[in-house]
Parts: sequence; C-alpha cells; structure tokens
Amino acid sequence: MKLLISISLFGVLLSAPVAAQTFHEESTDTLQLTTEERLDTLVKFVRKQFYANHYDRTIEIGEETLKLAKEVEYNKAIFRVSSLMGNAFIKIEDSIQAKRIFNEALDRAESVNDSLSIITAQIDLGNYYALRDIVDPALILYKESIPLAEKLNDTTHLFILNFNITELLLDKGKIETAGFYLEKTKKYSESLKAKPYHAGVHLLEGRRYYLSDKFEAASKSFKECIALSEDSGFTDGLIEGYDLYAKSQSKLGNHQKAFDLIQEAYAYKDDKYKKDKIEAVETVTARFKLDQYKQEIKAQEAKNEYDRIAAKRETRVLWIKIASGILLLFSIFLFLSDQKRKRLLRDLIDKNAKYLKAKERSELLSKEKSILFANITHELRTPMYGIIGTASLLMQDKNIKGQKENLASLKFSANYLLALINNVLQLTKIESTRKEELEKVELNIEELIQNAVSATKYIDSKHPNKYEIKIDSNVPERLIGDEVKLSQVFMNLIGNSAKFTQNGYISIRIKRLPIENGKIQLHFEIEDTGQGIPEEKLGLIFNEFADTGSGTAYRGTGLGLPIVKKILDLHNSKIEIESELDEGTRISFVIDFDPAVNLPSKKEEISILDYSVLKHKTILVVDDNKINQIVTSKILKGYQTNVLVASSGPEAIDLVLHQKVDLILMDINMPIMNGFETTERIREFNKDIPIIALTAVEIEKVTEATSFELMNDYIIKPYQKERFVETLSKYLSTIPV
Repeated sequence: MKLLISISLFGVLLSAPVAAQTFHEESTDTLQLTTEERLDTLVKFVRKQFYANHYDRTIEIGEETLKLAKEVEYNKAIFRVSSLMGNAFIKIEDSIQAKRIFNEALDRAESVNDSLSIITAQIDLGNYYALRDIVDPALILYKESIPLAEKLNDTTHLFILNFNITELLLDKGKIETAGFYLEKTKKYSESLKAKPYHAGVHLLEGRRYYLSDKFEAASKSFKECIALSEDSGFTDGLIEGYDLYAKSQSKLGNHQKAFDLIQEAYAYKDDKYKKDKIEAVETVTARFKLDQYKQEIKAQEAKNEYDRIAAKRETRVLWIKIASGILLLFSIFLFLSDQKRKRLLRDLIDKNAKYLKAKERSELLSKEKSILFANITHELRTPMYGIIGTASLLMQDKNIKGQKENLASLKFSANYLLALINNVLQLTKIESTRKEELEKVELNIEELIQNAVSATKYIDSKHPNKYEIKIDSNVPERLIGDEVKLSQVFMNLIGNSAKFTQNGYISIRIKRLPIENGKIQLHFEIEDTGQGIPEEKLGLIFNEFADTGSGTAYRGTGLGLPIVKKILDLHNSKIEIESELDEGTRISFVIDFDPAVNLPSKKEEISILDYSVLKHKTILVVDDNKINQIVTSKILKGYQTNVLVASSGPEAIDLVLHQKVDLILMDINMPIMNGFETTERIREFNKDIPIIALTAVEIEKVTEATSFELMNDYIIKPYQKERFVETLSKYLSTIPV
C-alpha cells in the first residue's frame, strides 16, 4: 500500500484547487484587499503551514479562515481550507475530525452543485478510507467521482481516480476488474507529461502480471518503471520497482539476479532514509564552520579597532540588552502561545469525545423510550379489548335490558380511555418523526375530508350540526402526501369543531394556490359557529393537555391540537386561528403536495359486509389471555362460527395438525413461543391456511417484523366490528363449509 498512499495523497493535492498552485509570498497592501483576496492570502498561508508540517498551525489558522469564508459564503476558500485541514487531522491521527471535515465539504459541494469540488471532497474522503485500509467505501467514492470528472474532461483527476482504484483492486486480488481500470489509467496517462505518472502505470501493470503468474511480462514492466523512475528521481518507484522485479526473477528461477535487484532496492531504501538526514547534518556543519570563521575575523577586527570604538561600547551594550530583553519577552510569548494552542487542541479532542458519548447515550435513551411506549401500549390495549368487547357483548344480551344505559356508559368510558392512550402514543411518535420520514403515497383529499366528517358527525347526536364541504374545481382528484398524518389533522380539527358546536354549522373549504417549486399548494379552512375561544386562551390551545376552560360539558385530553400543530410543522406549514367567544372559530393552513402523475387510481370499492361467510367455519383463536379468549370466542360464536381456543403456540400447532381449521387468529406476545415463531412452525407443514395477527401490539411492530411475511393480515385490538368481519370475510369467502 506504500505506493497507493504516495499516489493517493499526491492525488489529493492535485485534485484540490488549493494544491494546484505553488505557494509564494506576495507583498500586498492588505488594507486595499477585498475580503475574497484576503481569504485567498490566508489560504496560501495555511497551505504553507501544511507543507512545512506545522499541522497545529494549519488547523488553528484554518479554523479562523473557514469561519470567515463561511460568513461571506466564499466557497472557493471553504473547499480549499477544508481539504488542507482534513489532511492535517489525518497527519495527527485524529480520524474523527478528518472524516467530519471531508463530509462537510462534500455536503456543501453537492448543495451548490460544484462538480470540481465534489470530486475533490470525494477523493479526500476516499483517501481517508484507503489510508485506514477500509477499501470498499474508498472504491465507491472513487467510482462515483469518475462520471463527474469525465463530464469535466479532467484528465488528471481521471488518471488519479483510475490509478487508485486499480491499486486497491490489486491489493484485494481482483485482477480482472483491476485490468479494466488499468487500461483506463494507461489511456489517461498518455496526455500527462510527468514521468512519475508513467512509472506508476508500469508498476501497476507489472503487479497485475505478477499476480497472474506472468513473471516475464511483469519483469519487463518493472524494468520500464525503474527506467522512468531513475530519469525523474522518483525514489518510491525505484524502491518498489526493484523489489517486485527481484520477486519476479526469483519466481523465474533467476535467484542471483533477484539477489542483485534486492541489493539495489536496499540501496535506494538506505538512500531514501539517510539522504535527508546526511544532507541536513552536512549543511548545518558547513554553516557552523562558516559562522565560526566569520566570528574569528570579526574578533580580530574588533581587537584592532578596540581603541577606536571604546567610546561607543556602552551604548552598544545598552542596545544589546534592550534587544535581548525584547527577544526574551518574545520567546516567552511564543512559549505561552504554544502551550495555549496545545491546551486548546486537547480540550477540542476531549469535547469531541464527550459529544460522541452524549450522542450515543441520547440515541440509547430514545430507543429505550420507544420500547417502553410499545410495551405500555400493549399492556394497556390488552385489558381495554376485554372491557370493550365484554361491554359490547352484554349490550346485545336481551336478558339484561335494564342495564343498557349503564353498559353504554361503561363502553363510552372505555373508548374514551382508549382514545387517550392512542393520543399519548401518537404524540410521542410524531415528536420523534423527521420531515424526511413523511410518507409519500397517493391520496384523495375529498375522501379524507368525507371520512373525517363521517367519523365525527355523531359526536353529539342530541345536538347535530350541519356540514358544508366546498372544494375548488381545480383541486386535483389525486395527490401525493402522507395520508395517515393528514387524516389525523382533519379528524382532530373537524372533531374539535363538532365537540364545541351544537345545532350549528361546520364548513370545510379547500382552495388551490399558484404552483410554487413544482408543488401543488392547497389552502384549507375549517370554520364553525360554535362557542369560540377566549382571546387570552388562544396562545395556550396548542400546548399539550391544555384546555380553554370555556365551561363546555365536553372535556377532552387536550392533545388533539398539539398533534395537529406538530404534524403541520413537519409539513413546514403554519396554522392560523381566529375566534370570537359565542361566535365561532376559523382555522386555516397551507400544505404542499406532489402531483400524482400517470398513476392508476387507488380508489377502493365499498364492500358490503356478508356475515354469512363466517357461518359454520372453524376458526382457531390463539391467545394466552383468558379474558381475550372469552371475548373473541363469544363474538365469533355470535356469527355461528365454530371456535377452537389455544393458550400457547405449541397447543395451537397441535390443534392445526390434528383438526380441520379454516382460519387462525394469532396473538403476538405470548410466553414460551410468540405469535411469529408459532406462525413459522405452522408454515412448515401448512402454507395455505389464512393466519391473521390479532394483537394489541403497535402496527409498526407487527408489519416491520420479518416473520409477518408469513401472515396474511393483521387486526389491532380493540377493533371495530366492521373491520373485524370484513377482514375475516376476505379470507373465508372462498373456503367451502
């Protein structure tokens, strides 16, 4: 990997605009420079520090330069300094900061669609991975850069990218794939004059032959590499060329020649590691001798001139003391500055470590919170199913007609408690939702509004309201958006109007606004003639569990409007509300939709429930909760269904093996063997029987499980009778009695 590192880093410097120039000092009146010119000067200074191996200065001054460049949005300086800082962090082995800098540069380059800077950042990031022997991400980044470089006809980048890819593929032993990129490398090298480039190509070609056991051809390529490297003084090429040439000769049985070539390689290695040191020592020694000779001459001249300059000696000594004092103060200042810089760098590393630890802790807590709410939801919904189901069955019992009113109150209270549970859970889920997680499905706005009206118009049957729905004719029938969350918005807003309006009017109006950024904008307005909201309470209604305290008989959970606001925030929409006490309330908002282009209609046909398909069918109820067993069994027997009950997974498997079963209702959370495991075992010997999950677990927890693919459908407890019968009928209608 040594040549790869050398070439890769060379590629980084060549690929970045900052490294395409040679630093030189410019004497400019900085007071007359523009901000961009001052930034260019700072970039050159940062580059000089990097080349001088002053990585701490590169990072320190680079941070200030980057900050100033971002303030004025000077992207040219941002990309150059980012490349230098990222490579400086690599030099001091701070991989976390290096990766952060490269990723930020790549994100910015993509946001401004700067192709050259995208290539630079991707090569930087690719080299980061390659130098850490993380090969696959490096290859992906190099390959993603090639189309951009081809579009720009950037031969130098194309050479470097294909060279690095070839080197990595050869390291992985992928000879054929490496050959494809080697041919491209050779093609792009033809337009480059630098001999080290051509030496590198021959070295790669020799490696490919060597790995393919073509040692004669490999030897020829290594000889070409050595010749070009000698002409250009490319020491790394000479070292690796001689080394691999020797190995090739050894494979051919030419051991004496291999030994001689190894000696050449060692000689160049010694030269490489000693040359700089020897030259430095010789230079220092020569300068010391020259300085010593000059001092002797000055001393002799001083002695000869002693009498003549005696009168001036005191002044001279004074100035020397002053200069020494200034030099001492300056040295102290530099020392303190250096200590402060090191301290700041240590603090920066420490803060980064603390930040990562806090981030991991936050993610863990968020995950634990989700698990907690999922468990609480299941534990609450399970007994609620028993309560609501039992109350429904008792209300149908003709022998207890005198308790109808009490049972209705019981069922209403249970449904209210279930709504509270669902609202608390929904609020928690929305808080953890990001904008990019909004679903994009086809929907029909008019159907959503009609469904919301149908679900809320009987909230107060003693004081019914009149509804008016007005939708502009230019509103498309089909749009793309998040159907579930929009339904929650309409259900809560229209439901709120129904709760606080008696014998009045509720109007829903939808207007289409001009198209903006390719989006279809719809303006929604919901107005009622209800009791209104006091002005002093308008600022509180979007707070969780808030209540207007207006004295109405209806007391809600206070979660409806907060849920609406959070969903609209996800859509970048602002809700506006106007209200007068005893006059009514008007709420409006705007939502952007994507157009539904060339998509087939997804309108579902309204199905008429056929209860007869359940008659005399055999349904197996698998549930570890005795109350749930009783409730589900009685509901099914009401449709003259034959019911089998299993309290565990193994018991259910045994019943399916030995009895005729038309359909299985499977609970999920069970001891010993859960519903998914039981389904897997049943599918081993029966792949046709319909299995429907009947559970209080969250929908997402059911449908996201891998084993859910083995099931046919799901029903979430507690459920509506119509949904229950419709789902069973869908799978029983084709089964003969």
